[in-house]
Amino acid sequence: MSSFFTKYFLIFQLFALHSGIVWTQEIFDNSTSDDDSTNQVVVSALPFALYSEIFGWAAGGFVGVQGLSQKNMSLYMGGLISTNGTKYGFIQFREFYLPFYPRIYIAPDILGGYFGVLNIYKDPPASPVQDDPKLRAGSNESDVNDNLEVSGSDQWYEIKFRFLLPIGHGKKEIYFSPKLVNGILKSGEMGGTDWNPFLSGRTFVDIKPFYRKRVSFATNGIEFALTRENTDYYVNPTHGSFQKFAFRRDFGWFDTMSPWSVVETDLRWYLPLNEIFSDKNSLPKVLAFDFWTVNTLTWDSYDVVGQDAGGNEIKKYHRPPPYTGAYLGGRNRLRAFYEGRFNDRAAVYYGAEYRQIITWNPFDYWSLTRKLNVHWLQIALFAEIGRVAPEWNFATLHSDMKWSTGGGIRIYMNNLILRIDGAFGKEGLFTQMYVDHAF
Repeated sequence: MSSFFTKYFLIFQLFALHSGIVWTQEIFDNSTSDDDSTNQVVVSALPFALYSEIFGWAAGGFVGVQGLSQKNMSLYMGGLISTNGTKYGFIQFREFYLPFYPRIYIAPDILGGYFGVLNIYKDPPASPVQDDPKLRAGSNESDVNDNLEVSGSDQWYEIKFRFLLPIGHGKKEIYFSPKLVNGILKSGEMGGTDWNPFLSGRTFVDIKPFYRKRVSFATNGIEFALTRENTDYYVNPTHGSFQKFAFRRDFGWFDTMSPWSVVETDLRWYLPLNEIFSDKNSLPKVLAFDFWTVNTLTWDSYDVVGQDAGGNEIKKYHRPPPYTGAYLGGRNRLRAFYEGRFNDRAAVYYGAEYRQIITWNPFDYWSLTRKLNVHWLQIALFAEIGRVAPEWNFATLHSDMKWSTGGGIRIYMNNLILRIDGAFGKEGLFTQMYVDHAF
């Protein structure tokens, strides 16, 4: 265990030991049958301290509620305050389905707060649009210091409506009951048994209205997607695959910067190395792969909003803000770079990650931290490459690619993955802490 990760585990342990609100409690447990009227409610709370290149040092708390109202439903809430003046919070629901028509899942996400200091890799709003991508902030060739330093609020609201198609595992099963032993799936898989979507996995038609405003950069619209989750357990997949094909559209409503359209493809694969080289009952060792690409269809479209002093047209291009669309850098893709460090018309990304659950669990050392219900820890090693470009061109996107490599720790508690990553790239070392796997 490196000194880097040991330091962060000591922070977690010390913060937890000196707090009186660390607990995991079962509210009630009536049955384990498939009848949704009976369920077990488990509540977990975790205070934490962390360091991020964006926030600086921060302290906060996390609460998870599993089985509330419905046995598969999870509710997560958290917040933090940091040394650079950032105050942030979120609420997230998972696996909540309509009682009168359970094939429709609803997943709201609410995130918001205030950034004390934030770097945005975009040219100032009043500056002319650069035809040469080398001169534009956020391009693949741009300088790391070419950014805007701002402070202000961040509001992010999404609500995903998911229709489970009656094929694969979703044909006869709507209420899934994965059976976990010490946080490891033993039976009740949700997919990963066959490549054929009519035989395996859950396939969804997704409609997701969204609104986000970071400082003065606002956007809102709807995402339409076809998503196939063909993995054994979507929280911590050990074998199977994932496919998503999406179209996002900002229609220019309300206070949006401009209308825009984006198409996206996300493909993932998970290989169970322990089953290939050992046996199914050994601790999971997984090799995960991700391919992601995106293209902005409206990049060259614009509205003429006036004339400058020289009589030239002032154009307002139909391009998404730098934190959405074709962007790289941050918690999920090219983790050795600042959030949204690279953004352009198109992007491509390849990622590989080795994940291994380990027997060592420091949360078992004290009676108080055992109440956190941390089932296991997982080490991860990863490597990534990708780039953004002013056009979706295979040759261009696969030249002068940026890279990132590093390692991390995953903490599994209450049906959620807490993630700590340290990544190194051309612009130095970056620390990322977030929830869920990167892919």
